[in-house]
Amino acid sequence: MEQPKKNTRRLGLILAGSTFAVLALILVVSLTAYYLTNRETAPQTSIITGVGPLDMVSPDRIDPALALAGLGGMADIEVIRQAVDQARPETALAGVLYQPQLTDRQTAGSFLQLARIFSAGEKPSPEAVGKAVFCYRSAGNTAILSPDLPDAARADIFIQVGEGLVGVGQPEWAKFYLQQALTIARHSPYLQAAQRRTIFQRLHQNYLALGERELARTSLNLSANPPSIGKADLLPPVLPPVEPVALPAEVQEAEANRWLRAQELAANMVELGGKAPRDRITALKEALLEEDRLKSEFLAQSYENETRLSKRIDITAARINWLTLKYRTARRGYGLSLVPEWEAQSDQLRTELTKSYERLFALYADLVIALPEVSQIDRAMYEKLRREVLAGELGRYPRYPEEQRRQQLVDSASRLAETQPEPGIYIGLDTVGDKTVYSLKAIQPDSE
Repeated sequence: MEQPKKNTRRLGLILAGSTFAVLALILVVSLTAYYLTNRETAPQTSIITGVGPLDMVSPDRIDPALALAGLGGMADIEVIRQAVDQARPETALAGVLYQPQLTDRQTAGSFLQLARIFSAGEKPSPEAVGKAVFCYRSAGNTAILSPDLPDAARADIFIQVGEGLVGVGQPEWAKFYLQQALTIARHSPYLQAAQRRTIFQRLHQNYLALGERELARTSLNLSANPPSIGKADLLPPVLPPVEPVALPAEVQEAEANRWLRAQELAANMVELGGKAPRDRITALKEALLEEDRLKSEFLAQSYENETRLSKRIDITAARINWLTLKYRTARRGYGLSLVPEWEAQSDQLRTELTKSYERLFALYADLVIALPEVSQIDRAMYEKLRREVLAGELGRYPRYPEEQRRQQLVDSASRLAETQPEPGIYIGLDTVGDKTVYSLKAIQPDSE
């Protein structure tokens, strides 16, 4: 008796998928033409210093037609790429900050691209320069804190950040990030000889541009005579990667319906020159509310029924992804008002998101403690703290316990530097101007 019902669901998903594919194709073509004639202008007003990362996004400058593509099923990194290509920096910035599923490489790379857009032109506005600095520093912070990036990629990011910060009049910060690359080149055992030499050569040119003649001379000498460090194999992460949660057919149907409604709204906005039809907004709102009801119930029940730590982590990560989408919607992070009910609950959603992150990293801590070897426990805790602090620093983990985690991360790094010195570099603290920042520290002192 159940077979007809299953077939109906399967047919519904197939039809929804086919319709979505057609709409997606139409939308991509329409958006391309629309963007070429409606390029985003640079921000005009000044940034208030000290704002949180999410407050760097200006919702009124987000292109809704493009941002909605993410709600319509397009991969978020693809939405970001299109926004960058079409000079929609606010749209791309929202995509980066509100997307915890991006890899650290994607996050840092996107920040670098955005920084260049914000700082482009003969005389960018003070706000645009401020956002460029924010993006450059966010890319650099990602490179420092990420446990996943290889050191060659880390050094490349640091050099690009340093070069960019020179261009926007931030020589002190530029010198700091170039020093991070220098630390890697001098002490990382994970670089090939050619990579090490290339980093020193690039640093030589950048230090000359900064007027740092002594550091330029040191880099030049090191490029000719690189440190003799044996090449080591990079240890894989200890913590397991998050796996996607399989959704039941009912939730998949609700998700597919949301994709369709978002695609329809975006397509209509393109056709109407940016105007959002009220009936299309209502249809998307209803689809989001229904998906929220079904998905939230499913994830909550799945968590209660699951006993394995790794699976509970997967479920909690899925909940974070969904809550982030809701929180972005509540803050008009898609460029328009979609669900007023969520906007009224913005503070509550932020609290729920914070609690979900707290649960996620508590589960990771339980997983770490269960590891069989002390050396694994120390490495895994260091890795867990790096992920947690990075999520907080990027604003994805709202109101994370910054001071407490900072001290824990530094203590964890110090302990590893004593017991497992092989990587040669661990995270510490430094001061740039009047700001305390994370930095990479060499275990052994530099030698000429």
